[in-house]
Amino acid sequence: MKSWRSCWLVSLLLTVALNANSQILLLEKGANRFLINEKNAQPRLDLIIQSFTEQEKREVSGYAVIDTVTKPTYIFSKPGVYHVKVGRMAERLIPVIRNADKLEAGYQVLLDGKAPSFDQRSNAVKAYMLGGEQCAAAPALPFGPDSITLSLLDSSGKLLSELRIALHYPKPELFYVNIQASGNANPADTTELRRFMHFFNRAPNRYSKPNAVPDSLSIAENELFFGFKKAYYDGKIQPTRIRYRIGPKGKWIGTFKELTPFIALKQSNENWTWLIDGNYELQYAYSAEQKNFGTYPFAVDHHWLNSIAYNSQLLIFIPIALLAKPWLALVIISGLIYLWFRSRLRKSRQQAAKTNLELQSIQSQLNPHFIFNALGSLQGLINKNEIDRANTYLSGFSKLMRNTLTQSEKDMVPLSVEISNIENYIKLEQLRFGFTYQILVAPELGNVQTEVPPLLIQPVVENAIKHGISALGAHGQLTVSFQKSGTELIIEVKDNGSGFDISRKSGGKGLGLTRERIKLLNKQRRLISMQIESDSNGTRITITLKQWL
Repeated sequence: MKSWRSCWLVSLLLTVALNANSQILLLEKGANRFLINEKNAQPRLDLIIQSFTEQEKREVSGYAVIDTVTKPTYIFSKPGVYHVKVGRMAERLIPVIRNADKLEAGYQVLLDGKAPSFDQRSNAVKAYMLGGEQCAAAPALPFGPDSITLSLLDSSGKLLSELRIALHYPKPELFYVNIQASGNANPADTTELRRFMHFFNRAPNRYSKPNAVPDSLSIAENELFFGFKKAYYDGKIQPTRIRYRIGPKGKWIGTFKELTPFIALKQSNENWTWLIDGNYELQYAYSAEQKNFGTYPFAVDHHWLNSIAYNSQLLIFIPIALLAKPWLALVIISGLIYLWFRSRLRKSRQQAAKTNLELQSIQSQLNPHFIFNALGSLQGLINKNEIDRANTYLSGFSKLMRNTLTQSEKDMVPLSVEISNIENYIKLEQLRFGFTYQILVAPELGNVQTEVPPLLIQPVVENAIKHGISALGAHGQLTVSFQKSGTELIIEVKDNGSGFDISRKSGGKGLGLTRERIKLLNKQRRLISMQIESDSNGTRITITLKQWL
């Protein structure tokens, strides 16, 4: 499948070089059209409209803002002058000069009455060929203004043609709120973006939309980030700015131009410091005039001591108030206790971050362990000269490894994804050893939306196959079951191998890594336990995720 970056190339049939600095681009008529397609032999301005493909509509809209509704229109005003309405992030717009070969030297193309600040016609494409007509390239339309006037003048300054263009911008699409900027955030997977918000948001963390924007936000932190989807215009995803303000009477502020734009509310005189406790509304837009903007309400909820600290002039009243109202001393003591507990909470978060790093270290060891065992299975097929089965195994292994490496970077993955990865792995090992297996999922788990640590179960399954049933061939049996008991998720891996001595705590490197990982997860209050039962009739390993559902 071609990426969105090459979607516009579908409509381009041929590129013919005229010289070292210019070329003519031949456009397919079915995918491109003139807007003001009136027969006229005189030089005049026009817009070539490049239609969206269905693939663009389907793929790009998932991770970028794209306007598939707004269609270009125009109205004749007076000879040579047209009023045009177009979507700036809709179908691609290519300004051109028709019948440019009839212009005398010295003609001008102006944007809002001025020559472009830089020569926008000095790009690789000097002219376009559409329907047998060659058109010179005109300056590209800027991103941001709500309107622009494009004028064509002859060498004496006489107006030959003019397009007075009104540009429509959709609302920017907010898809995460966080305490740190996430430049590479993926709108399709917001698990990581949601992870820390429950520590800071004083309102319940509910997400009615598939993003990382809480339905309600009540916060007292001095730094907050609002992230937006990328913007799609001029045929590709490009960097954009977001203009925003706090409340309908606030001053509009522009962000830096970013591929993934974000708003940073930090300690500064313009915004966060001066927001006292109360309800506010963030307004944001693409265009300079902000006619079409989105909104997001939020609340500021500092502790009252912090609010006083924001205005030091009030501090002189504290001793006077304590003498006049002794009960305020009790309030202050309560405030100090609150600050003490908050300090403890901060240390607890730092410890949690340290534990998370240790957990990532253990998890990073699981990937090479998994790959080593899989490559061993592939080598076994090759040594047996089972080339077809080896090719099948290699194809499945590549897909499984891609999924495993992607999921292993995350703290949690959906249960359905983990079950699918486990089944894919078992199928590959079954191809080599020929055992039978079954995966049992309790019906009541079908509608449960829950996540589990990635690669937690997979090493246990590996161990059951490698040390349990690999030598049994078709007589080997493997069962993996997922059950629900109250709020507990119970995962059981059972094989009919010869068993092992559990008192020796060997059982393979995979089990050792799994034990260490469970210890670290329990430090994060995950409440996970693992029990092993093994005898001559086989091995049963039960992993219980308590208070999970």
